[in-house]
Amino acid sequence: MKIIKRLLILGIMKIFYYDGTLEGFLTLLHLLVLKKEFLQEVLIKNLRIFPKESNLFAEYIPTNFELAKKFNFYLKNILPEEFYKKIYLYYLCDTSQLEMPLVRVLRKLIYENKNFYKNLLDEDINKLYKAEKSFHREKHRFLGLLRFIELPDKTLWAKFAPKFNLLPKLWNHFVRRFPKENMIIFDTLRKLIFIYREKNKGLFWIDGLEIEILPTIDPFIKLWQTYFREIAVPERKSYKRQRERLPLRFRKFLPEFYPLSL
Repeated sequence: MKIIKRLLILGIMKIFYYDGTLEGFLTLLHLLVLKKEFLQEVLIKNLRIFPKESNLFAEYIPTNFELAKKFNFYLKNILPEEFYKKIYLYYLCDTSQLEMPLVRVLRKLIYENKNFYKNLLDEDINKLYKAEKSFHREKHRFLGLLRFIELPDKTLWAKFAPKFNLLPKLWNHFVRRFPKENMIIFDTLRKLIFIYREKNKGLFWIDGLEIEILPTIDPFIKLWQTYFREIAVPERKSYKRQRERLPLRFRKFLPEFYPLSL
């Protein structure tokens, strides 16, 4: 801690990395909340989103599964149920870097006031609330935007790169919609894959996955393009409004826009 305090006096920010798993997230929270290594200027980075930098003041926090399990049990028993249930969602909002705001809120809930999470005037509470709203908005969009392509073995294949880690909250919707289909959904940003085959299912972290999709492999690709072209009214075409309704970041995996990049 003395070294860290000296770094802060010099204006040097300490960086903590974790592996991007829920257990790694909880291990980190335990370190910062209960071990009292609470630093206003510390920066937390999820290795699934942010590549590790060559930095003398960066430290990787190894995941401790047993510690994470115990800390989760501790939080479940000490926090208001309403707030405890949201911790997993804050973990899924991985690009918002909510780790330090969450640490500060947890410390206030544990050591000061258990109703503090209701104070929307607090900067950290407000940031958590906005991220939560943004997560649900992004999830709702992909319920309609996720596109499946049928592979030669009849497996439904889809990939996307959402702003947040949606897949753990999204896959159940598609399993309910297509209970008799085999499917694979791949988050290309986080290298997280969901596999559903013969009613067996699982989420896995992988190093990478490449599947070449030809436009002729699934007639629905051509159908999407035809539908997209025929419903358009050329006289009323407005690229500005198109981008407002469907931002460019969503289009990479939509066959009506980029059929060869699937």
